[in-house]
Formats: sequence, structure tokens, C-alpha cells
Amino acid sequence: MKIFTSISLIISILLSLLGMGTTPEVKPLADYRYENSHEMSMLSVNKSGKIVTENGKKIVLKGVNLGNWLLWETWMGFVPEYTHDWAHYDTLEILTERFSNEKTAEIEKTFMDNFITEEDIAQIEKLGFNCVRVPFWYRNFMNEDGTWLTTNHDENPGFQRIDWLIETCEKYGVYVILDMHGAPGGQSKNHSTGKAGRNELYEVEEKMDTCVELWIAIAERYKDSDVVAAYDLLNEPQNNGGYSGDYSWEAGSAEAAAQTNKAYDILYKAVRKVDGNHIISFEGIWSTEVLPNPRDCGYENVMYQLHIYDTSTDMIRYRVNELRKVRRNWNVAVYNGEYNNGENEYFAQMFYKLFDINRTKWNYKTYNAGSQWGIFNQNVERIDIKTASYEEIIEFILEIAPTNAFTFNDAEMSKLL
Repeated sequence: MKIFTSISLIISILLSLLGMGTTPEVKPLADYRYENSHEMSMLSVNKSGKIVTENGKKIVLKGVNLGNWLLWETWMGFVPEYTHDWAHYDTLEILTERFSNEKTAEIEKTFMDNFITEEDIAQIEKLGFNCVRVPFWYRNFMNEDGTWLTTNHDENPGFQRIDWLIETCEKYGVYVILDMHGAPGGQSKNHSTGKAGRNELYEVEEKMDTCVELWIAIAERYKDSDVVAAYDLLNEPQNNGGYSGDYSWEAGSAEAAAQTNKAYDILYKAVRKVDGNHIISFEGIWSTEVLPNPRDCGYENVMYQLHIYDTSTDMIRYRVNELRKVRRNWNVAVYNGEYNNGENEYFAQMFYKLFDINRTKWNYKTYNAGSQWGIFNQNVERIDIKTASYEEIIEFILEIAPTNAFTFNDAEMSKLL
């Protein structure tokens, strides 16, 4: 079997280098008509590190991220980058200062209601995907001080949004990975956490307590859901490049790894108190070598994750082999949670497919991000929220948020399946 796999890989690489049989057919949107099996079941990790259904059938998760829906990342968003690390938090501050809490919430709701709809989930299935990873942050559920937006979770807009997504994805046979993209206090200094320059989760006790409370509430609510594939505990922890000051540990350093793994241990144990069923994902971001041997920690039913943004064939091969190694040695599932491999995307896909790498492309929809990022793209003249009226902002969102305002990126999509 190993000989066959090696030969297959060599043939694929040679064909790629020779330009034979590897250029994907660029298909228009109308030509995609895939349909998932709608018989969904609770997923788990078997003794070989493969994801399986309840009856033992192997499944490889392949999908897209719903980035910029519940947590806005300005670089691919509709608001100007007033500073290099402008984040969702900063946008909320401006809107609240200019208008009110109620109108700010309505602006967010209008965008979220229109950016991802049932039409999008149906389209994701037709494109051949069976999974979405949904980045969220604590502010979808909580106030800045860690108190809940509502006392009744059934009335909480964050839970209502996730409830809707799970219910809709079930109709189309699409699994959901719940991704804590922005933890209370921030799990890195990066703007993608919702507010840049913090990274307080690890040493500010109240922030960790709030994160634990949120994860327990999420796990308690969705513990019996067959649609939820996994809990992604923290997105890109310690992604502190370019920042200095308190808590700015280097991503690959021993101190950063110790802080992250301590947090993972707390969050894993908190989730397992209420949910012993679902897969739990740990991110090494750029390397799994910073993650612990799960056997030493008593971790079960876990998935180790990288984000592969490498564009050279050598590094793509290296990352995939690293995932294969950790799966073989530690019997964990492996997952490429975010990727964009640039001009070598098709080369990367050969490796992902050949070695059953679970993966979710970044991203489903983007604004002003170039031709290689989104499945659907749109160039817009960003609206100045510092001067535009409330009515102008609402009207602008209604114009640019629906998917029919975007252009299908057929050239990029043709590389992915």
C-alpha cells in the first residue's frame, strides 16, 4: 500500500511538473451540481486518526470558512482600514459613539442576515463541499465586560445565529466546525481576534473564566448535534507577529507553547465536563510540533490543525507530511483549517486529496481581497463609517452583502475539488 501511494504521488508530481493532465477545467457556476448525503451522524476520530461516522464510515471534511460573517476582518471587509490593524471592535466603537447600541446592533444584524443565507448553504453543497468552519467571537454572545447579551440563551443573538446555521446546514448535508476566532481578551495580538494588541487570555484570569463559561454554554447547547463536526477551541493562538509589549510571545517559542497548551488544557477539560462526544480541535497554527502528545494529557477524540498559507511546493509538501506524521504517531485526526496556496493551489490539492487531509478553504466570500482568496469576490468602494449616516450604512450593506452582488471565482474554485 505504501509503495502504491508513493508511486501515485510521484506520478502526480511528474504530471504537474510536465503540465500534463493537471490543469483543471474552469467551470461556470451553473456546472456545479454536487449533492451530499443528508444522512448525518455524530463524527469521531478512530484509532487510525481518521474521521468516521457512527457506523464507522470514513469521511474527509472538505469545505470553506465563513469568515467575515460573524467577525469582521477589515482587510477583506467593507470598512476602510483606518489603521493597519483596524478590527471589528474598532468599528463597533465608532458606530456606537455616532449612533447608539441599538442602531449598531441593527447594522450588524442587517449585514449578518444578508451575508450568509440559506441560498449560500445550498450553493456550498452544490460546489461539492461537505463542511463549513464558522469563525465567531465572544461579542456575538456577550458584552465587552463578559456579561451575557441576554439572560435567556434562547434569546441570545449569537446562539440564534449558530442555531440557524446548524439547522440550515443539516438540510444540505453540510457539517459545521465552531471556531472561537476571537476569545475574551484575545488569544493573540492579531486583529483577527476582533481587537488587536491584547493577548490577555492566558494571564488575565477573568478573561479565561469568561472563555470557559462561553465554551461550556456552547458545548452544553450543541452536545447532541450530529451536524457539529468539531469545536475549534482557539483560532491561531499566539499569532503575535509584528507586535510588542506585554504578552507578545513569539508564536513558535517555548513560552508561547506553554501558555497556549495550558489554555487548551483548561478549555478541553471544561468542554468535556458537558460534552464527551464531539471532536475537539487544537491549532498549532504553523506547526504541530508546539502541541502536546494527546496521550500524555488524557485527550481523546481530538484533531490537530495547521493553517497552510505556504505557496512554494517544497513547503506545501513539508506541511502535509507533518500532518501525516502526527496522525500516524499520535492517532489524531488532522486538519488544514485555513489555506490559500496561491499559484500552487492545484499542486496542494493533489496532496490534500491523496493523503485525506481534512480542509476548509479561506474564504467563501471576500471584499477587495484579490483573485485567489474568495470563492465569491466583490470589489467595493468601502463606506466611511465615520461620516456616513445610519441610513446610508444600512442601504450600503443591503446592496453589497447578498451573494448575487459577488462574482463567482470560477478559476479558483476549479482547483479545489
